[in-house]
Amino acid sequence: MVTVSNITNNKLNIPVNSSSLPVSSTEKSYISQNFHAGDNSHDVDNRKYKEDKILPNTFMNRMRINLSKTLDIPLVHFPRGLAGAPDYTFYEFLQTAKFPYYLGGPILAALFYAGVKKDNFKSARAAQGVAKHMALGVGLYYLGAAFAKSLVNHTVRFTRGIDLRHPYAKAISTSTSKTGDFKKDVEYRTLYESSEFTRTDLIYDHDVKKSEIDTEKIARKYGVKGDVNDADQTVKPLIKKTIIMARAWQYALTAFFVTLGIGMANQKAWDKMSSEGFKKTISKGIFGRKISLKNRLHNAKIVSYDYILKPFGESFKQFWHGHSKASSIVGKSVILSAAAATLLAMSLITAKTSARGHKIESSGANRQNEVAE
Repeated sequence: MVTVSNITNNKLNIPVNSSSLPVSSTEKSYISQNFHAGDNSHDVDNRKYKEDKILPNTFMNRMRINLSKTLDIPLVHFPRGLAGAPDYTFYEFLQTAKFPYYLGGPILAALFYAGVKKDNFKSARAAQGVAKHMALGVGLYYLGAAFAKSLVNHTVRFTRGIDLRHPYAKAISTSTSKTGDFKKDVEYRTLYESSEFTRTDLIYDHDVKKSEIDTEKIARKYGVKGDVNDADQTVKPLIKKTIIMARAWQYALTAFFVTLGIGMANQKAWDKMSSEGFKKTISKGIFGRKISLKNRLHNAKIVSYDYILKPFGESFKQFWHGHSKASSIVGKSVILSAAAATLLAMSLITAKTSARGHKIESSGANRQNEVAE
């Protein structure tokens, strides 16, 4: 039986202050357009942080951070990697590895559209149909991957009280000034990025409201009862286990939902959707000039229902029923497998990360041990 106990010795969890660490001569160096050798007075970057800092966990802030990280891939990390920057970090390597993932699908779909012959109406219509299904497959591929990740994140947040998406800014050293002071750049990461890099020390940042991250509430979510010293230390092994299981299940569920999405993308329900009508409704009905707000909202509803939700639902039904006995078996198998895997993931994460099956030492027991010693 695994024993989860309080760790009263805080030496095992000393928050690392980035400003107290020795600085290597090969620290990362982003060179901005305003940088001049020997003169850093014009080097201005509002993203710089003096130390690691927890950030607000709001939807808009996460969107802003994700956009910034995505733009940094082709504009910062990729050029630095191609140029062989000596201070290239592992974080940048991981970010650069996403580049083919983001571009591969759209390029594949675009290749099918590029092959459409405009001089032959019959062949062009057939080619456009294939290209449409290919584009839908790519879109539902990304949607399935995002849904799998979101499903696990919400399961962990609801059952254990931690948000795997909570961002923080990791301050890193950049170019030095004449006085030898190191400026700071930033890498946007998450508090629960991995089991080896869990930044629970940043939870105690005074700028964050207690209602946003409450260690005692997290402990109760894990099933810790009674008066316990250092509740966050008590559940730290279970938090690491949660991160490991969550990341693994995110990839596992992605395989199921991607398969489901590709199967739905190949159904005839999408053939009824007019690509030209979809484009015109968006370009002229929503973003067109001299359109009232009421009509814009009405056209947005048409796009959401007629061009997205309705064919999506019909394609799900068609995939379930199939066009033959064999396709019906395949469709039902894929859908039921995805549902079963989802339930299994949610139940295992909830059961295997609970503290109820472990031995928890109360604060009273700890005080008695200290007196005895």
